[in-house]
This record gives sequence, C-alpha cells and structure tokens, in this order.
Amino acid sequence: MRRFNPLRFGSDRRGIAAIEFALIAPALIFMVMGVFEMSFRFRAAEEATRYVHQMADLVSRENALTTTSLEDLYGAATNLMKPLETVDNLDLDVSSVGFDGDEATPTMYWRRVAGAPIDFAADEAEGMGVKDETVIRVGVRYTYESVLTTLFGGSSMAIEREAFARPRVERVVTIDGQTKDQNGDIVYMAVD
Repeated sequence: MRRFNPLRFGSDRRGIAAIEFALIAPALIFMVMGVFEMSFRFRAAEEATRYVHQMADLVSRENALTTTSLEDLYGAATNLMKPLETVDNLDLDVSSVGFDGDEATPTMYWRRVAGAPIDFAADEAEGMGVKDETVIRVGVRYTYESVLTTLFGGSSMAIEREAFARPRVERVVTIDGQTKDQNGDIVYMAVD
C-alpha cells in the first residue's frame, strides 16, 4: 500500500490538460455555436434580399398581371429561398405606384398582400417616376427562427426588405384587367 506523500501530491501534473479542457470547452462550444448562428442569420438576410429583388424583377417584366399570377409567384418562394423554411414565415407585399398630374404625385394604383402587409406609403416613391408612369414596389418580411436561438430561449428575427422596379414592357402594369383598384384598399391573396 502506498503512503500519501504531500510533497509528491503537489508536483503531480497528470490530468491537468483534461481539467483545462473541461474549463475552456463550454466557452469554446458556445463561441462555435455563435459563429454558426451568425452565419445562419446572414444567410437568411441574403436570401430575403435576393428574393425581393427577384420578385420585383419578375413583376416588372409583365404588362398585365392577375392576383392569381401573384399568388403563384408567392408559391414559388419555397424554391426561390431554399434551403430556408418559408412556410408561414414569409409575407409578400406587391404594389404599383403611379405618378399622377403635372407634379407627378405618387398614388397607390393597386396593392396585393400575402400574409401581413409591410408598412409602405405611396409618398416613399416620391421622385422615382414621371407623369403617367408607374413603379413596382415589392416588400418582403421573412421571420427567421433558428434552432440554436430557440434552444437557449431566444426570439425570432423579422427580416424586412423592399425593392423598386420600373415596368419594362408598358409604363403601367395592370392587375386583373384594371390599371387601378376601385377603392385603393389592400387586396389579400389567397395562399395556402
């Protein structure tokens, strides 16, 4: 049987690396998870930006749209924003702003929304067009929810982006056969 030697106990260095690793590992793991979370958030913001510009481009290429065709474009979001999960996390707001009178005053011609509307006033398009022209405005809100964030009790993050595009074929893009909606209210699209 070995006897306890206090002098030898203080000079024994076995296991120090394991103890140091046990002290540093939680901070290291937490840092690596933070890097992953930031890269996931950056990716979500980039996808939302790319999507809003693609939608503005697609809508501005048309000279006549229907609410159904906009619903189909909204349905394509699952493919346009892959690998992000867009079901119930994406709001789309498409508007046509016309410039009326000699002062080219911005006026909302029509607006279609899938999900919840994204704040926008026609005055925000001031100076983007001339008399008898329109500009297409597309707004997107993507609610990003991360597994890592929810694991630690964090909340979701709303990413909002908007893009403006000039119609390419005609100066005014019609919707459902009309240049302007009758009452100028928001029309909600039927999406699944």
